[in-house]
Amino acid sequence: MRDKVLYPTRQKENLLRGLLDDLNEAKDQKGLTYYAAFREVALSWLGYSEDQAPIIIDGANDRGFDAYRISRSEIDLFQFKSQDFQKKTSSLSIAADGQLLADIPRIVSFLQSADFSKEAKNRKLKAFVGQLQTGLRSVPDEEVVLVRLNLIILFDGLTTAARNELELHRKQNGIIKILGRDVVLEIDVYDVDRLLASKWRETNSQWVDATGQHSEWLTFHYQSRGSAYINDKTTLILYVRARDLIDAYRRFGYQIFEANVRCEITKSQVNDAIRQQVATEKGIDEFKLLNNGITIICVNRKQPNGGRLEIMQPQIVNGLQTVTSLFEAYDALSVEMQEYFDEKCFVLVRIYDQQSIPDVPKLVRATNNQNKMEQRNLRSNDPDQISFEREFAKLTWFYERKDFAWTAFERSPNQWTTLKKYKDRDFKVAGRQGRPTIRRVDNQDIGQHWLAFIGHVDDAAQRRRLIFDNDKYYARIFQSRVSKPAFDYQFQFSDPRAEEETVPSAPSAEALLLAHLTYRLAKENVLTSAKVREKIIVDRRFGNLTDDEIDQRLTKDPDYIKGLALSAGTFLFTELCGFLFLRAFGLDLYSKAALVLLNHTDMGPIYRSLNFETIKQKIAGEELKANDLFAMLWLLFENIVLSELAESDQWRNAFFTESSKPRIMYRESTRRRLLDRVVTLDEISSKRPLNYPFSVHFDKLGIVNHIKRIVKSY
Repeated sequence: MRDKVLYPTRQKENLLRGLLDDLNEAKDQKGLTYYAAFREVALSWLGYSEDQAPIIIDGANDRGFDAYRISRSEIDLFQFKSQDFQKKTSSLSIAADGQLLADIPRIVSFLQSADFSKEAKNRKLKAFVGQLQTGLRSVPDEEVVLVRLNLIILFDGLTTAARNELELHRKQNGIIKILGRDVVLEIDVYDVDRLLASKWRETNSQWVDATGQHSEWLTFHYQSRGSAYINDKTTLILYVRARDLIDAYRRFGYQIFEANVRCEITKSQVNDAIRQQVATEKGIDEFKLLNNGITIICVNRKQPNGGRLEIMQPQIVNGLQTVTSLFEAYDALSVEMQEYFDEKCFVLVRIYDQQSIPDVPKLVRATNNQNKMEQRNLRSNDPDQISFEREFAKLTWFYERKDFAWTAFERSPNQWTTLKKYKDRDFKVAGRQGRPTIRRVDNQDIGQHWLAFIGHVDDAAQRRRLIFDNDKYYARIFQSRVSKPAFDYQFQFSDPRAEEETVPSAPSAEALLLAHLTYRLAKENVLTSAKVREKIIVDRRFGNLTDDEIDQRLTKDPDYIKGLALSAGTFLFTELCGFLFLRAFGLDLYSKAALVLLNHTDMGPIYRSLNFETIKQKIAGEELKANDLFAMLWLLFENIVLSELAESDQWRNAFFTESSKPRIMYRESTRRRLLDRVVTLDEISSKRPLNYPFSVHFDKLGIVNHIKRIVKSY
């Protein structure tokens, strides 16, 4: 069942732009196909963490579905339908026709197979069958088994004919037999609007509901029979109608969850068990007795009266799994069961006045222990992470050491005990059109960009999730100061010389921030592969040619290849900067050098206010001054990508035959080729002019020596 109001319509353009940005990044930066990029982004936007993501089985003989997730008596099957989102973004507003439903009969037929061993020829599909058989045997006969077929589509809903066809499939397959057992089959469609709604619920941080209306007071109904509630000056305990909690989440999304606890929202067996319980009348009747209930803090509340309670700015600190699971379960119920649920389902609720809770984060930690937290959030209170938070604050940047940290801090700076002297305004600057821009960094991004900066680009691109999961990566990033780039150690992470020459001390916040901003600069300057194509077609006046003729010419065009290479290799600019700065300063980078580079070069406007326009104008052709270092380095980077890669017939042919463009960009041979050229240009420019527009300030001095001269002058 679809939500009547999904999200504020005035936010659709921004949400859609965010979706397209994520899709383009997944395709261009990770080298994924249109389909794989959509699959990855869609699962993320629907709330599946890496640990809880469905198992992918897409491939030959997959029997129609692309992924699955089994948890006791619930089986989720996923099918993804994408399109070329880079060529025709306007097509996202087109409804999908019945062709997208063509695999439903094939999936149902497979599930009802009498002999799975004959049907399951795909290795991953055989693993699914084994889990399915084990799961069904473990569920008591009296318990309902549910199979959800989730059709996730990059389209604006279904055409009328397709909707009618979907309803017919639902009626014909409401109950199916799997291994002789009756199983409930639900078929649900997640289109673009539902993806945008899911993201809006996750990111909403204002008391603005899905209709766009501002509202701070919420009304809840409570069970008023007998001793209806326990009430004192600071605490209220009662049974609240579950439907009201669902409606609050539908209206406000994550805003109703206290920000310190949002990092624990994930898909898990705890959630599935809750959804299973409310699938029957008996489970609904017993829910208030079997569920642990929820805990809420609020700014203000009125006295309970006649079964109604009004609360100002309610924040759930314990029970978010209950609310999100009830939300998902409710929409899957029949109309009759929804009516029964509305009347009979209640949840035990404890409500505290916010002023009576001196340490909200402590309350969150004490009352949330059902779901496994991601390693990043588990490490968020480590002394080194708290230290980085404080050191970044001195630079007027907010360091997010866990999910939703900024949201929690902005809402209640006084509750953020590790930054007692700071307010949210300390991290804000005026942005475009007067809107505030927030200087904040995510510690997982910091870790990834630092890995690239010190020369471990392949690890940065491929092993982001290991930054907090793997002690080796964590120690190298957050507890060590490398003195040389990985280039000097043959790019080997565990080279004995690197271990000997690395100081066991945390890198400075300014060095980490510098690495992060070099990546941000690269991201601002590259175009998506689709935009590169459009630009070259216009510049070369290919508009009157056929698509085949255009493709033939583009594959031989060095500027086109350069644009694609830059799009697929943004980490390489960060590596180039780290290579030069470590060559120039070694361990001194962590003290004075990094801070000078942030404050006294063309990185300054980015560092102080995230203003990229000044440096873009320099790159576009304005006269370069001696301290316009990063514009020079970007132009140097473009030059070597063009000369060493795009203009090489051999490399160009390899680039087009490689299915994953980032893979060839981050290959050791490619990176060594680029950095060898930097070394050569540094040597040449120290003796004679290179005579490039960007090299005027390091001609006859050298690139590294010019960088040293900038820092030495301050």
